[in-house]
Amino acid sequence: MLLDVTIDTGTGRRTVVKASGDKTHPANRGRLCTKGATTADMLAAPGRLGTALVRTEPGAALVPSAVDAAISETARRLRAILEEHGPDALSFYVSGQMSIEAQYLANKLAKGFVRTNRIESNSRLCMASAGTGYKLSLGADGPPGSYEDFEGA
Repeated sequence: MLLDVTIDTGTGRRTVVKASGDKTHPANRGRLCTKGATTADMLAAPGRLGTALVRTEPGAALVPSAVDAAISETARRLRAILEEHGPDALSFYVSGQMSIEAQYLANKLAKGFVRTNRIESNSRLCMASAGTGYKLSLGADGPPGSYEDFEGA
């Protein structure tokens, strides 16, 4: 499925102002779920971070930081935990909102680099009921490949 977004650059920043489905796509003919349909609203919502924030020590106030510096500091701190306490001192809780590629990278980080199997996703909790509903109603535990399939179900 494709998501078409309209970008406005009039403010000096790229801003998503509209999201819509591709009406020519055979899987959904442009129809979107709530998440897809509200993408522009979510990206324009107030309170989104404009830069990284870092605490210099536990309990300290958050301080704006350059993204590269924040990533380097995070890596340094995680490395220190890993070296002192071992791989199972770190765990990961990732989101089903991540792309497949991002999920893959998170799993590679956890299992391949850190060497812990302590990674969980809210997808398991979220999709358990959806998968059951799909299996009971459509005979398979995944969404249909195309809305046109409903006529034959």
